[in-house]
Amino acid sequence: MITAKELARRLNVSPSAVSIALNGREGVSDETRRRILEEARKLGYKGTRGPYRKKNAPAQGTDTSLTIPPSRGNIRFVIFIDTGMAVNETSFYSFVLKGIESHAKELGFNVLVSYFEADKDWGTQFDALMQDVSGIIILATEIRDKHIRRYLDMNREPRRIPLCLVDNATSITDVDCIVSDNLRGAYRAVRFLLDKGFSDVGYLRSRTRVDSFDEREAGVRKARLEAGIPSDIPLPVTEVASSSEQAYMDMCSWLENGGKPQRAYFADNDIIAAACVRALKAYGYRIPEDVSVIGFDNMPLCTLFEPPLTTISVEKELIGRLAMHILAERMHASDSLFGEEHASSCLRITSAAKLIERESVI
Repeated sequence: MITAKELARRLNVSPSAVSIALNGREGVSDETRRRILEEARKLGYKGTRGPYRKKNAPAQGTDTSLTIPPSRGNIRFVIFIDTGMAVNETSFYSFVLKGIESHAKELGFNVLVSYFEADKDWGTQFDALMQDVSGIIILATEIRDKHIRRYLDMNREPRRIPLCLVDNATSITDVDCIVSDNLRGAYRAVRFLLDKGFSDVGYLRSRTRVDSFDEREAGVRKARLEAGIPSDIPLPVTEVASSSEQAYMDMCSWLENGGKPQRAYFADNDIIAAACVRALKAYGYRIPEDVSVIGFDNMPLCTLFEPPLTTISVEKELIGRLAMHILAERMHASDSLFGEEHASSCLRITSAAKLIERESVI
């Protein structure tokens, strides 16, 4: 039987969009919903909950004497896409969305899901995102300073709509944001390996760079330096793609061309860690007896993998709930924070990261 993930791949949409459509929730366009439901029926997917009905529209035979309390408004969760390489491969955002939706429901808000693509017309996309919403949460994983500058250069009339960034922050302007403690998480991972007696730690580095990965690299370097590894000894880096299959092929190519792995590695995320472990095993290396590996994010694949992956865990759903809480507070105060005049009022919240020990480290 086809899975929701396979359905998403076939239609070139996110797994979150498939979930929204199949479960009859708002957050995708009618055309996207129609395509997903039509393909699901054609392929015999059994997970649908029946035809989608507009909110508050009674089903046939339903007792309409019971009314549904009106919504307090819409919150839009915007997934920012630049290359897509750091977003499309991971389900990180689906956990953040789950946290947003659970708290929004408690507060009486609907959650709409939209994409903002950096290579398309910004003005048109901004106008669409601002329609009929009380607040906006942006998955900012792929946002870099150049994107913030581009927005500021547009000189658009500011809208008093509360905004919160998640999974990234910016030094270009002042805005509410919630991030994972990427630097300290990576630092803890590398110190854990060095404290176990490994003489050095290699770095499985994503070729696609986002701010989160840059912060993790800084944590790796900080841990080596504080452990007494001289700064003139280069960090052993193996660079791979951010997608699972390409990272696997990159690692295989490196090994095929004579690459000699370190005894221990930290990877930019779990996807890269798992892909490189697959490659190492394909070339006869035992995990963890020959090579120990630590990932980052604590995604579900960590416990489905053999051996289960040691990783750095971040509170993904909590990040979503906190973002929704901040928006609710801003809406209550009729306050939109974006710019220097609000600098002292902006919140920059860092979600702690902790090490989850499993069996990929000896």
